[in-house]
Amino acid sequence: MNRKEFLRFGLGALAAGAAWPALAAYPDKLVMLIVPYPPGGMGSTFGNIVSEALTPKLGENVVVDYKAGANGALGAAYVAKAQPDGYTLLMAVNSTMAINPHLYSKLPFDPVKDFAPVSMIFTNANVLVVNASSPVRSVKDLIAYAKANPGKVNYGSAGNGSTPHLSGEMFRQLTGAPVVHVPYKGAGPAIVDLLGGQIDFLFVDTSVLPQVRSGKLRALAVTGRTRLGAAPELRTMEEEGVKGFVVDTWYSICAPAGTPPEAVQRLNTEIAKMLADPTVRRRMRDVGVDPAEDTSAAYLQKTIQADSARWKKFIQSTNIHLD
Repeated sequence: MNRKEFLRFGLGALAAGAAWPALAAYPDKLVMLIVPYPPGGMGSTFGNIVSEALTPKLGENVVVDYKAGANGALGAAYVAKAQPDGYTLLMAVNSTMAINPHLYSKLPFDPVKDFAPVSMIFTNANVLVVNASSPVRSVKDLIAYAKANPGKVNYGSAGNGSTPHLSGEMFRQLTGAPVVHVPYKGAGPAIVDLLGGQIDFLFVDTSVLPQVRSGKLRALAVTGRTRLGAAPELRTMEEEGVKGFVVDTWYSICAPAGTPPEAVQRLNTEIAKMLADPTVRRRMRDVGVDPAEDTSAAYLQKTIQADSARWKKFIQSTNIHLD
């Protein structure tokens, strides 16, 4: 090795040595978790659980920042364009990553190309509920009632394009029940109107379980592939006889594409530890969600792609568009 080669080798080794400690120290500053929904809802609750549980495991503060709008698209676009250094993360929901691409003709991000999947966090489902005073006591009753009163039975949702809306459309399509959709700006107003008798039934997230347990509302079924750990007594729509009816909701963590693999791996490792913590698992079950069993980045990537293909087919069959 001549002098010039020696110097070049030595400088390269020094550069590699200087880069490694910085990488190994990740994170060494605040990590921002972008929740693409307004504060006060289920997204806020879930974001706070994650930030509080992940902060001590990473050794740096994980802070929730809300960037709501366009059914989650604004927050997702913000993260897609962020510096890919592991310090800006997205709480990515299936509606943002697998459903929105088929509801909008154009989005300011690509859910596959613009993100590095980190980990699934937890899964959830919608709950089919009626007022406790309703004569409807089962899914079969609801189908019969809707068919006996065509065009007069309405259901509420948290808004156009939401998973509760798509749950209602799936119900109509698979059962032939001629029900009418009434969109609301969030689950809260829809629950209020169901309690007041302005709508007949509602697909809604698990934030409704306290009203069910207090006896104000009656739950008929859940929309997930399996029963909810938070309410195992509630049968699935498939168990109630509506074959093919599966509407799951999942929450995950994604980083901007190009984020260093070492940062993604550190996040993935600490999230897996977080989800194994009995206290965290109890907090999640208390708000009606089930901790993810498979937290690998590969599983999240596969889920995004499979769900996107499934929802593309369904949305095309309903001709729902939001622009």
